[in-house]
Amino acid sequence: MPTPRAYWQSNDPRGIMEPGMDERWRRYGSAVVASMSEVLDRAHEEHRPALLETADYWLSLGIAIGLNRPDEGRRLLEIVEAEEGNRAELAADADAFLTEALQ
Repeated sequence: MPTPRAYWQSNDPRGIMEPGMDERWRRYGSAVVASMSEVLDRAHEEHRPALLETADYWLSLGIAIGLNRPDEGRRLLEIVEAEEGNRAELAADADAFLTEALQ
C-alpha cells in the first residue's frame, strides 16, 4: 500500500496536489491524508476519495464553527468528547495537524 502522501498524489479527488496549485493546498492535503492514514489503510481503494472528501467537509465545518461561533463550538466539543482526557488528546492531534498543514 502506498504512503498517505503518495496515495493523495496519485488519487487526488479535488486536484489539491496537481502542479500549479498553491503550496498551501499541498500541505493541507498532505496533513489531511496523514491524519487519516489509519482509516485510509483499512478502507477499500474505491472508498478512499469519498473518505477524504468527507473529512475535508467536516474539517471545514469545524473550522467555520470555531471561527464564527467559538463559544458554541466549545460547548459542542464538550458534548462530542465528554471526557477531559479525550479532549486533551484531540487538542494534541489538532496541534500536530496545524504544524503539518501550516508550516
